[in-house]
Amino acid sequence: MKRNALPSDAFFICMKKFYFSFILCFASSLICTHSHGQLNQAIDAGKFVKANGINFYYETFGKGDTVLLLHGNSESLKSFSKQIPELSKQFFVIAMDSRGQGNSSDDGKKITYELMAEDVNAFLNKLQMKNVNILGWSDGGNTGLILAMKHPDKVRKLATMGANLYNDKTSVDEKTNKQLKGLREELTKQKVASSDIRVRMTDLLLNEPKINPDDLKAIKCPVLVMAGSEDVIKEPHTRLIASKIGKSKLVIFTPGTHYEPQENPERFNKTVMDFFTGK
Repeated sequence: MKRNALPSDAFFICMKKFYFSFILCFASSLICTHSHGQLNQAIDAGKFVKANGINFYYETFGKGDTVLLLHGNSESLKSFSKQIPELSKQFFVIAMDSRGQGNSSDDGKKITYELMAEDVNAFLNKLQMKNVNILGWSDGGNTGLILAMKHPDKVRKLATMGANLYNDKTSVDEKTNKQLKGLREELTKQKVASSDIRVRMTDLLLNEPKINPDDLKAIKCPVLVMAGSEDVIKEPHTRLIASKIGKSKLVIFTPGTHYEPQENPERFNKTVMDFFTGK
């Protein structure tokens, strides 16, 4: 999606780096360094598939049972640059860019986690796949929870990192929400159109998801629920998620933040690998 070089672009980038820890901005700067070495070999192997009206970009790695990677808000598959090399030693890894992000296309629709879950369902249908392992980080974790509830045939095991069910004072760090609201106000002040992907992704974080905790009881597959002890998602909320899922395992990385996959990949990767391999 092409963007005009408006003053709001510069402001958005500054706000994103300085204020908003929930969007994986610091991971982005790290990813640029690491992905060039480890993931460049897959650039030519990247493919597109049209599903649910979107051209989704994805890359594949390794052999074995399938693991699908779902990234966080305003990111791309490269946010998993430190997971793909390890996971692909034992699994067939599919890393996809979500709608309007990375190299995937955008149709201008309001973005919700329900819509993104339907995207993933349609994506897997196009690839003729079901019963796959899923690793979702942040937005990807929210999407994975909804997919497991609504399309249980698609999910064998689900691992979530920094997921949330809703956004309020009990679930998300107050400072993060204050900064998010400031970002949204500035985008409005700069007269950035409501259809702009930056506005829609910010609105997604402020207003979504809207998952009733009791609805998680519908999830029958094993779920690894992870978060950092200093995550922007409050620990009691993460514990609530785990408590509502019958076959859940809770891991709080201590010390750890929302960026555990990039900040402590060895610990994170071992936790995920042990879960997917049944250890």
